[in-house]
Amino acid sequence: MSKLEKVRYGAPLAACMIAGLLAKAGAAGAADKLLKVDWANSEITAFVKDQAANPPRSLGPTADDKLARVKLPVLAFTGTPGVVENTFRLGPKPAAERDVVVDEDNPVWYQLVERYGDVTVSVEADLRVQHELPADFPIYDDAARGVAPSAGPKVSVFDEENEGSEDGLMAEYTVVRYGIPYTITIECSAEAKQQCRDTSQIAKDSELLKLVQANPPKP
Repeated sequence: MSKLEKVRYGAPLAACMIAGLLAKAGAAGAADKLLKVDWANSEITAFVKDQAANPPRSLGPTADDKLARVKLPVLAFTGTPGVVENTFRLGPKPAAERDVVVDEDNPVWYQLVERYGDVTVSVEADLRVQHELPADFPIYDDAARGVAPSAGPKVSVFDEENEGSEDGLMAEYTVVRYGIPYTITIECSAEAKQQCRDTSQIAKDSELLKLVQANPPKP
C-alpha cells in the first residue's frame, strides 16, 4: 500500500511515513553500501565554521539532540513554506506539530515531519536505499495549468482518481545536495488540495531548505 493509500484509509501521515522508514531500516542490512557525503563542500565548511556565531534554526532540544547524531547533513525549512502560509486564509493559523525520527543505533537517515493543520511537510534523506514512488499515478504540473514551468526542482503531484476526488493530494520533489538526495513531501487535506497543485509555489519554497545540522566525521 502506498503512502497516499495509507492516508486515504485513515492512518496519520507521520505514523505512515515513520513506519515505512522503520521497516526500511529493518530490511536493509548494516552491510548496505552508503552514499558518500561531500563533506568538503564549501557550504558545509562555512556552516560548521560559522554556526557558533550564527546559530542555525533550532527544532527544539530533543530534535536538535537527535539530529546531532545523524551521519549526513540535515536540511530543514528555515521558515514556514509559502504553500502552508496560503492555507491560513482557510481558518486560524494552527500551531505547528513536529516529529523527528532517526535510528539512534545506526543514524544514517532522518525524517523531519511538520504538521500545520491542513498541510503536512516532511523532509527525509538516507545514506542507504532511496525510496521510489509508484510511476502509475497521474501527474499534474504547471504545463497542465497553462503556466510556464518555474525554476527550481520538478514537483510531482499524485492523485489516484481525478480532480473531483474528496481525498487530499500529495506533492513531492527531490533535491540533491552534497551528493545526497533529499525528498520533500507535502500532504494536503481535501480542504487544501489546491495548494498541492501549486507547483510553482512548492518549487519556490525549496529556497527555504537550509542546513540546520552538519557533523563531519572527525579526522
